[in-house]
Amino acid sequence: MIGINNISVSFSGHQLFEDISFKILPKDRIGLTGKNGVGKSTLLKVIMNIQEPDSGSVALSEDDTLGYLPQELEVSSQKSIM
Repeated sequence: MIGINNISVSFSGHQLFEDISFKILPKDRIGLTGKNGVGKSTLLKVIMNIQEPDSGSVALSEDDTLGYLPQELEVSSQKSIM
C-alpha cells in the first residue's frame, strides 16, 4: 500500500497541490492525467522520495517495490550505445 498523507508542494510560488491524501492498494490500477505543468511528475517524484514535499508524508508498505522512469533521461557523451 502507498499512503499519501496531506502532501503539499509549491514551485516558484505556484501551489501545485495542497493537502492531498489518498491510498493506492496492492490490486489498484491507476492512471495519472492532466495538463502540462500541473504536477504529475512532481507527485511521482515525491512518492519515489526523489523530491521532498513542502509538507505531508508518503507511507509505503515494507513489501512495496517502486520504479520510476524520468521523462528526460540523462545522456552521457562519454558512453556509447554499443
